[in-house]
Amino acid sequence: MQRTLLEIPIPFLDLSIPIYSYGFMMMVGFLFAVLVARRKANYEGIDPQLITDLGIYTLVAGILGARLLYVTHHIGDYAGHPLDAFLIHKGGLSFYGGMVVAVIVAVIFCRRRGLPPLKCLDMAAVGLAIGLAFGRIGCFLNGCCYGARVADNFLFRVQFLKTKDALGNVDGSPVFLHQLEEGWVGFADPVSLPVHPTQLYAAFGAFVLFLVLSNVYAYKKRDGEIFLLFAILYAPMRFYWETLRDDSAPVLYGLTVSQVIGIPVFLLALVAFVYGRWQLNRA
Repeated sequence: MQRTLLEIPIPFLDLSIPIYSYGFMMMVGFLFAVLVARRKANYEGIDPQLITDLGIYTLVAGILGARLLYVTHHIGDYAGHPLDAFLIHKGGLSFYGGMVVAVIVAVIFCRRRGLPPLKCLDMAAVGLAIGLAFGRIGCFLNGCCYGARVADNFLFRVQFLKTKDALGNVDGSPVFLHQLEEGWVGFADPVSLPVHPTQLYAAFGAFVLFLVLSNVYAYKKRDGEIFLLFAILYAPMRFYWETLRDDSAPVLYGLTVSQVIGIPVFLLALVAFVYGRWQLNRA
C-alpha cells in the first residue's frame, strides 16, 4: 500500500526520481525468475546465458502483450487520455495477454538460437511462478487488482489508504477511487472500506505453484509437461481469484476476461498433458 517506495534526490536540482513499488517488484520478480531458470538450465545442460537472453526478450514481449490486453479491455478508460496507456508503472497488466505473446516470442527465440523450445518453456514456467509471486506483491503495494468488499470483521480484510497528489486532489488508491465513485466512501474518509487482499492470495498461490513445479520438475516424463502443469494449476486458481476481485467487469456470461481465457487454457493444457502421457504409455 505504498505506491512510491522512495524518491532519489538529484544533487543541486530541486528534483527527485521516484521508485515505484509496482515496477520495483516486477524487477525483483524478473531477477528471481531468471535466476531460477538459469539453475534449471544448468540441470538441463543448456548455456545459462542463453536463458538470460531469452528472459529479457520474453520480459519485453510479456509486458507489451499484457498491457495490450489490459488496455483493450479497459479501452474506455483511455479514450480521453490515450497517452496513459504507456504509464505501466501505475499498474494494469493482464497476465494471459503477456503469457501468449511471451510464449510466441520464446518459441521464435529458441528456434533461431537452436534451443529446444519445450524444454525452455519448462524452465521458464518454474521461473514465471516465482516471478508472479513478487509481481502480485507489487500489485498489493500499488493497490491495483483489488478485491471485493468484505465484512468489517472478516479475518483477511485489508483497507487501502486515500492518497493525494501535489495539489491536494485525491488520486488513489485505486480501491479508494472505485469506492468513492460508487458512493461507498466520502472525500473525508482516510481509508477504503475493507476488501479481500486478492493480490496477497495470488502471491501466496504463485509461491505454492513455484514449490510444486520445482519439486516435480525432475519427475517429468517429457519436455513441455512442466509448462502444461503450470497452465493446468494456474487457470483454476486464477478463475477463483477473479470471483473475489472487484476491478474487472464481466464480459461474457458473467465471466471476466481472465476467466474466459482461462477455461480454454486449462482444457487445452489438460488434454495435451493427458495425451502426452497416453502416448508414452503406448510406446
